[in-house]
Amino acid sequence: MCQKRQRRCPALLKIRDEAMMEWTRAETFEEVCRAWARLGGRTTLHRYGREHFSELAKASRDRS
Repeated sequence: MCQKRQRRCPALLKIRDEAMMEWTRAETFEEVCRAWARLGGRTTLHRYGREHFSELAKASRDRS
């Protein structure tokens, strides 16, 4: 897992390259949106780990 300020992390650069390849293959606007949404989720997962999503879900349940 890398920290937010480490923008040259090899794993993060690979994730971005894969997203760019997916984006260039997209044929519809919806496919483009899905590619960029996946990029955001994969980047967040890499930077902060699975616990980040667990904490978000827990906070969401607590507000309900």
